[in-house]
Amino acid sequence: MALPMSIEDEMPDEIKIVVMSDTHLDRPTDEFISICSRFCEDADMVIHLGDWDKVGILNYLERYPLEAVAGNMDDHSIKQRLPARNVVKAGPFRLALTHGWGARDGIRQRIGEQFSGVDAVLFGHTHQPLIARENGILWFNPGSVFLGRGNARKSIGLLKIKDRIEGEIIEV
Repeated sequence: MALPMSIEDEMPDEIKIVVMSDTHLDRPTDEFISICSRFCEDADMVIHLGDWDKVGILNYLERYPLEAVAGNMDDHSIKQRLPARNVVKAGPFRLALTHGWGARDGIRQRIGEQFSGVDAVLFGHTHQPLIARENGILWFNPGSVFLGRGNARKSIGLLKIKDRIEGEIIEV
């Protein structure tokens, strides 16, 4: 059963959120299914930040309490089902979700202009993991599940929420 996105009334001791981006798959592969089984089964929320490529991945991830946005490489059926940007609540925190666009240089500035009043900005697009705090906001990019760039390896992200949001990058 999906956990309500506004869980302030009966907030668990800790909220576990699995964050992924840039899967770039036509369908769920055995490796993808294994990653999901390992990390998503006990998650309170799963977030996908776009560049799924094909709708089969979206359909598969809907078995979990999913929040998601479309990316620049996604096919038309995904872009019709998902917004380009969204803000979701996790406990007392507001999480901004977007894929991102354009060159890696300046991406945080471009994205930051799209959101206000949020506690964290989650984005993908660069295929390179990032955890940074700036002006009280957590900037979080989980990297790419299958296509790391530069020296980045394949990775997903994990957010743990108690009295603050803590992020972790996990190589897969």
